[in-house]
Amino acid sequence: MCTPFFWFYMSNKVLNQNISGSIRELISISFPIFVSSLSSSFMLFCDRYFLSRYSIDALNTVAVAGYLLLLFQLSSIRLTSINQVFVGRSLGKGNFQNIGIYTWQMIWCSPLTQLILLPIGLFISGFYFANTEVESLGRTYFSMMMMGHFLFPLGAALASFQLGIGKTKALMLIAIGVNILNGVLDYFLINGISGIFEPLGTKGAAIATLISQFLYCLILFYLFIRDPMSSPYQTRKWRFRLSFFKESVLSGMPLASAKFLNLLLWALSMSLVAKRGGDYLILLSFGSTVWILTSAINESLMKGLTTLFSFSIGQGSREVLVKSFKSGILVLGVIFCLLGIPFLFFQKQLIQLILKAEFSSATMHFLDLGCCWLWILFLVEGMTFVWGGLLVSLKETFYLFKVGAVSSCLTYSFYYMAFSFGSLGPDKIWLINCPCIIFATLLYGRKVMKYYNESTPLSSPNSLALK
Repeated sequence: MCTPFFWFYMSNKVLNQNISGSIRELISISFPIFVSSLSSSFMLFCDRYFLSRYSIDALNTVAVAGYLLLLFQLSSIRLTSINQVFVGRSLGKGNFQNIGIYTWQMIWCSPLTQLILLPIGLFISGFYFANTEVESLGRTYFSMMMMGHFLFPLGAALASFQLGIGKTKALMLIAIGVNILNGVLDYFLINGISGIFEPLGTKGAAIATLISQFLYCLILFYLFIRDPMSSPYQTRKWRFRLSFFKESVLSGMPLASAKFLNLLLWALSMSLVAKRGGDYLILLSFGSTVWILTSAINESLMKGLTTLFSFSIGQGSREVLVKSFKSGILVLGVIFCLLGIPFLFFQKQLIQLILKAEFSSATMHFLDLGCCWLWILFLVEGMTFVWGGLLVSLKETFYLFKVGAVSSCLTYSFYYMAFSFGSLGPDKIWLINCPCIIFATLLYGRKVMKYYNESTPLSSPNSLALK
């Protein structure tokens, strides 16, 4: 029988049975991550789908509040997800005993993010929702979600352990099951049950999400500490280790800070749009809901590539690294072409799926154009995610922070000029930030090429692990 230790020994050579760096290997790793990410995105989509049937005001509330929530959730998730890099590198180097220790440090980090970010979030929300059409409902929904904030970085820390060791299928099945439960809870809590309790609307959506996320963390934690994992991975070494914690946080903090700044300025930009109301608010709700689903593709591709990059760097294999990168670009291009079918040829059906309401011809025209810009945005963001995944694996997180800060400031400046002083159409919400993303992508690519050209020859076993 193949013991966990034997599997771990073999994983020091390959992540799975496919050719290292091949498209098949990337898909075999990324597809379960994609299903997992898609199911998580589907959790948010279910909230908005049922809320759109409940009331358009409720949908707009969650759409506007969602940007501020993402500011705190995704920055914390980026911090604890750095664990995937350390797990992958430890796996590639054969340092199996460090994997559980690194993961525990990010588990301890999760409640710390709650203590720091909760008061900040409640303070910012007062300014964010002021003078909007969803001020009262938005504050209530946001406050409820922030009370369970720590569950999201905790889930990311535990999931990064599974991703780092290549156990993506288990993660996929868990995510599917939990999000089916979320959909059921959404339906009943948002709409209520006759004779038992009244409809809860946005409050019901928040409760359903937090219950589902708690269950997700509970299952992943059980898999993390169960007996077959405890021996080779040392998953029961739960004590706080300052050196490991410091190493992880110092690597993840620039990435988390970059994400926080990016999302802060993005949330402020969307607040400018929301204050205009009317078609701007409708386009904002529609585009953000579509983005929730399409972003799962880019996120899963980045996580899959990060696993391959980190493993190849741990082994010092430049050839596999380059091959993995090329596979990522090809997969992104194919998916972009496939997404052109709904975004370009079935726009009306896509719009009706998300917004079950009748709109004027002018609003429909804006929505049709919005579909085109969202399609372009997917490709532009995807290129950034591919380059960014490689820089994360190289632990060049401070560089990501610097570029992200400049790009985010430029984006906010564009939105401020366009929607405070200008009269840009509502469909351009999803196009105006593309130049800034392209700017960041070019800088990422320049950094990677410089890193590649300056690295030691391939014959050196540490050719990719010096910096």
